[in-house]
Amino acid sequence: MIGYTQLLLLGLLAMAQAQTPNDTSASLAVVQEPGMWRQARRRSVLADSCVTNSGTTGTCLTRFKCMRQSGTVNGYCGTYGVCCETNIQVGATTRQKRTIIRNPGVLSSDLNTYTIEAFSSNVQQLRIDFEQFVMQQPTETDGVLECQDYFEAGGFKLCGVNDGQHLYLPFNAAAGVDQVTLTFVVTSRGTAPVWRLIVTQLEGPPANSRRRSSSSAGLGTSTNSLQDLRDIFAAHHADYELLAPPGCQQYYTDLSGTIRSFNFQTSVLSNYMPDLSYTICIRSAATASMIEYSFSKFSMSVQSDSAEGYDEFCHATVHTTGRQEDYLLIPQGILAKNMAYQPTYYCGTNDNLLVYASPPYMMHFSSDDLTLNRDVETGFSMTYRQRNSLL
Repeated sequence: MIGYTQLLLLGLLAMAQAQTPNDTSASLAVVQEPGMWRQARRRSVLADSCVTNSGTTGTCLTRFKCMRQSGTVNGYCGTYGVCCETNIQVGATTRQKRTIIRNPGVLSSDLNTYTIEAFSSNVQQLRIDFEQFVMQQPTETDGVLECQDYFEAGGFKLCGVNDGQHLYLPFNAAAGVDQVTLTFVVTSRGTAPVWRLIVTQLEGPPANSRRRSSSSAGLGTSTNSLQDLRDIFAAHHADYELLAPPGCQQYYTDLSGTIRSFNFQTSVLSNYMPDLSYTICIRSAATASMIEYSFSKFSMSVQSDSAEGYDEFCHATVHTTGRQEDYLLIPQGILAKNMAYQPTYYCGTNDNLLVYASPPYMMHFSSDDLTLNRDVETGFSMTYRQRNSLL
């Protein structure tokens, strides 16, 4: 005997097919719209972005949803939407999929924390976009740079100027990591801190959302809960395009763009942080077979006094105490000026550096615990573009 759940499923499928009989994807979209299908109705967070009247990033919502999330209407978007700023206060906790964190007008404490709790059990990553980030530059004590004022999350510590940067943190609710704390420590007050963060929870597929064949999609098998139906209709999820490969702290999805090391500035001397270790990934396009990295500035410490540094001058095979080991690792790369040379580690001063690399496209930035020459240890700025050939 066909149960109530099976009858409900058949009715929903019939309704979708009747409205758009020749378009399978459209029929699924019709089924996914009702409010009960939370997993399936999620829109892309990119599509939900809007620009406020102040020129900053907001979230396109209905006025009712904006008010329900204690947001502020600051412009309009779409047909009936408003550009909403869902800012949370210091010390507060939020479960919103996307929220804004900005510095208070008056700092009442040296410690400013914000807690992000999982929007759903499918949350896998937290993406933090630093729309504005200005804090005191690191100070030096006996060759060691330290941030007196800093931002910290997931073991990652930053200070200085990082406007336009972003950061990915693991946030696997299904594995028990169901909250992340973002902390701003402001003790010196030497520089008036400014921060405005766009924090987005990125969801992956449910653990039990394997595609089922038509013979086993629930018509002949008992479905005991509403979640079973949600999983059936959540075959495609809106956050897939933004989910970074595991292990990537930064992820770029465009065919071309600009990448800078943290706290890199072109107009004034600034330094990257000691003890940094993070991986930068770029989504590979099916239409491209290689990538071009064009560095306008590149300056990191080097073991010898040579102007340029590669491989053994950047990273020793055997670890030696006190050895300088700041480098940018680029796997499967070749130098444009000498294609017979294929280094993996890059360091030293090498402006106008041009490197070609094969997929997968990734780089790893590493800095040791010392800063011996602040004039040299400034980082890099480069553009990348995916290409079909060298021609």
